[in-house]
Amino acid sequence: MHLREVKARELDVIYAMGFDTWNDGLSFEEYLAGCRSSEKYRAGTWYVLMENDQIVSSLIVYSGMFGLKDDCFGVGSIATPPSLRGKGYASHMITLVTKELLANHNCKAVFLHSDIDHKFYSKLGFVCIEGSDCMFSSNAPSGLHGSIPAYF
Repeated sequence: MHLREVKARELDVIYAMGFDTWNDGLSFEEYLAGCRSSEKYRAGTWYVLMENDQIVSSLIVYSGMFGLKDDCFGVGSIATPPSLRGKGYASHMITLVTKELLANHNCKAVFLHSDIDHKFYSKLGFVCIEGSDCMFSSNAPSGLHGSIPAYF
């Protein structure tokens, strides 16, 4: 398995992975149109986890927005195709991205907002910020200062 940035032609595949969870009652075409026009989705950098030339998971990384400090990143829209869920792909991808950001991008912390049970992300090294759905991973958790980033 390997991690890489998404190619523009793959974006609809990426968006489709989350349709069952994030469609808010929209038809598939309405949902895709919303994803394609999303300023938020255009503002981040999408990554995919590949196995045997197949996209098995995806996520978006944000910096410089949502109240994230210059040395912090946000991870969101983590998705795996429904037929591949439960096989550890999202966990592997989150771990790879977090390690990469902390090791090679002068990053002090990686944040995410947990819409699911915090236990999933806790197993990956993320710590809950009391009183919020926000969690973070850091090489120096005691050095975390400042406000909680907005939802992304």
